[in-house]
Amino acid sequence: MGIKIKYLGHSSFIINMNGNNILTDPYFNNEDKCSYKRLIDCAIPFAKLPNIDAILISHEHFDAFDVDNTNLIAKKHKSKVIAHRSILNKVDIDDHSKISMDEYQTKTLNDINYYAYPAHHPNSFYPLSFLISDKKNSVYFAGDTLMTREHDKIKADIAMLPIGGGGTMDLGSAISVAKKIKPKYLIPMAYNTFAHMKQNPYALKEKLDGTRYTIKPIVIEPGKEWTYK
Repeated sequence: MGIKIKYLGHSSFIINMNGNNILTDPYFNNEDKCSYKRLIDCAIPFAKLPNIDAILISHEHFDAFDVDNTNLIAKKHKSKVIAHRSILNKVDIDDHSKISMDEYQTKTLNDINYYAYPAHHPNSFYPLSFLISDKKNSVYFAGDTLMTREHDKIKADIAMLPIGGGGTMDLGSAISVAKKIKPKYLIPMAYNTFAHMKQNPYALKEKLDGTRYTIKPIVIEPGKEWTYK
């Protein structure tokens, strides 16, 4: 069975693996937050989401953990929430639906493995990156992180990497990380949401063409879906 990935915007995706819908870094609030003006709205309102089996949260910042809407989604869909315990303390659901993760820890839900890697994201309390896999396929969801030595160890069929900079990888460092992971496909995220994260995702192809790497960039426009077979 293949993988379907729908992009909601910023770092929010719905990854369909083994028939399970995994929502990453939920960010549905389109209102300005502090000095941040959201330039591209979330492509799908939370009320129109398909059934969500699991919500995967990389860190506590507002653009990765929309607290109020996360609670609404988790209650409505009876979703499992997978995150560090510092985040789970703010989620208003039953304890059995909270899946606490620490660095280098693995949890298995519905035949899907979640492996937590350290992430480096300044001003975040306990950021994590995740390798999500079943028996055939694997997806690395970087969350918000700069390049780390952990990227030398990670191997995945699909790598979802930030490219916008501003406390995460920019386009150049995302390419460097992709060359370490060597995925078949590279999906950019966390760009153009705010003024300080402007980036052209289509430049990835230009940068990778003509190199010895066979990594294929896949730009998913907000609201669109891509299938990996």
